[in-house]
Amino acid sequence: MRDRKRLCRWLMSCSVIALLAGCGGGSSTNPQTAEQQIVASNTNFRSRVQTLLRNAAQEMGVQISPENFACGVFTNGSDGRMSVMINAAIADAQDLTLDDLRAGADVMFCYVRTDDGYRNFLIVRIRQVNNLWVAEVRNLAGETMTLDVEVRTGQPLSNKMTTVWYPNGTVCVDRRIGKFRVVIVACAREPFITIPYRATSGGWEDQLDSACEQLMSSVRGAMQSRSGSSFRGVVAISRDDVLSVCQLSGMASEMQLNDSSRPLGYCYIWKERNGDDLPARIFPIKLVSLSNNGYAVDGAPGIGVTLEPSNLTIKTKSSPRPRIDDNRIALLLPVQDQVVSLEVPLTQ
Repeated sequence: MRDRKRLCRWLMSCSVIALLAGCGGGSSTNPQTAEQQIVASNTNFRSRVQTLLRNAAQEMGVQISPENFACGVFTNGSDGRMSVMINAAIADAQDLTLDDLRAGADVMFCYVRTDDGYRNFLIVRIRQVNNLWVAEVRNLAGETMTLDVEVRTGQPLSNKMTTVWYPNGTVCVDRRIGKFRVVIVACAREPFITIPYRATSGGWEDQLDSACEQLMSSVRGAMQSRSGSSFRGVVAISRDDVLSVCQLSGMASEMQLNDSSRPLGYCYIWKERNGDDLPARIFPIKLVSLSNNGYAVDGAPGIGVTLEPSNLTIKTKSSPRPRIDDNRIALLLPVQDQVVSLEVPLTQ
């Protein structure tokens, strides 16, 4: 009997040790770094968003190619509210001819959320009316609005997609379609609000918002683990070949550009690197003056710095904003009465 009790105690001890090892109690696995946390969160985010976009598009009666969707998510430093712009290609849009576009063709599927809570899934159709190019943007119910659009040909183009940027307060969305480049310019700060919101029956809006909020929460936590500061304004740019996140200092708008004692914020940039002189870690944004009266990011020679006129949209929200094109990504930071553009070249 005594031997049996000893055997039972030994078996229970072995079971507890095995359980602890399985739960990480006895594991020697190194914890995730902040950078690994950001990359892993983005991988999960992209996988989840692809499924949600495909489901929403199917409900709206279109087929899409969501694998290389482009996304900009940003939270305001002033109030913490979130804005989202996601766009994906309509399936087989790369095979469209110029005649197809003139006659009218769907080219883009978007999800838009503004910081005041407006949101919508939208389909963008390009056509020519009286020799003028227009973009018809329609919602789930088929209600439309028309925006100005440029269709450019004869340029060396990639198959990548630009998300959204804010030149002088307007909103632009840029898309490459086969041999063409479509640039949609909306001359209003929040143009899509004029299209009524029509909710999907699958609740894809709530699920997309949840995915974006989870990404931003993970990014914020990872950045703050390195910065040690509760910076609020955050931006994440996600594309299949590049990921860039930036958290802006709450005092950035009042700081001097070359104040090396206090960083404007913190950044992390991942992309398909090719000797691009980018830090492989989260780094502080500290500007240093150059002999040509320009600026550079201390310790990050692969990042270009340009100054732009003040942008009221960015300044009042106290938040970074994204810009992506064929050859670069840019993070726009409001500092004093200027916008600091941090630019990273993209290898094609």
